[in-house]
Amino acid sequence: MNDYSFTVGIPFYIKSNPHQFKEAIDSVLNQTLLPKKIHLIQDGPINNSIKRVLDQYKSHKSNLFILLKLKKCGLPRALNESIKSCNTKFYARMDADDICFPDRFEKQISYFKNHLNTEILGTWAYEFENELTINRMFLNRTPLNKIDIKNIIHYRNPLIHSSVMFKVDSIVKVGMYNEYMYTDQDLELWNRCINDNIVISNIQEPLIYLRVIDRLKRRSKWSAIKRQIIIRYSHNTSSLKLNFLKLASIVIRIMPFFIRKWAYKNLRK
Repeated sequence: MNDYSFTVGIPFYIKSNPHQFKEAIDSVLNQTLLPKKIHLIQDGPINNSIKRVLDQYKSHKSNLFILLKLKKCGLPRALNESIKSCNTKFYARMDADDICFPDRFEKQISYFKNHLNTEILGTWAYEFENELTINRMFLNRTPLNKIDIKNIIHYRNPLIHSSVMFKVDSIVKVGMYNEYMYTDQDLELWNRCINDNIVISNIQEPLIYLRVIDRLKRRSKWSAIKRQIIIRYSHNTSSLKLNFLKLASIVIRIMPFFIRKWAYKNLRK
């Protein structure tokens, strides 16, 4: 009998928004297909507002939740600790400020059942800034086939990280997350996976709502830009077009916020 059990990992820390954190957890609990376990991954000390959110789930399906309390160690290591401690075949990423469509996990597991070679699977996403308003959303489309994924990684992320579900063994095989990459750790991991011929795909429909405003601000930090340069240029190409797009993606990150915001929405269409 095939094993399609999965764990969902939701990392959070002291600056996580309690209301958004609860929305994220509830969107997992309201799935048409529930995970075997939900890892609530606490990275360092937290405030009372977040503690009150956690308290709400202590008695609610207590066998479903595992609270991983870690000393402040950074997101990559926190994720690695969760991945190493899970006992399921699949692992689903989820951020503490995003919202899953109710059938996200059911559709991802169905895809894995019908595409047995697939090892990492993302989805499209509806992006929004603060409130979930239908007429102010942007549809982020990610590529389906291997060639497009290999090409697009030169200048943008081929996967929306909080939409991803993967086979645990495949990620362990490539060394999991680089614990020194405090930003862009997902992009760096996908880069290694592509180089190791891991089979990656994306479901061509949105299955998650993604908050983007804070992500855009974090990407402008010089330390994040340096990591971006290292990752982009570790994946070489002879294509003039791809090299131009690679350089352009880095230049945009040092632009003023309003230009980056415009480019993020308009240059990916």
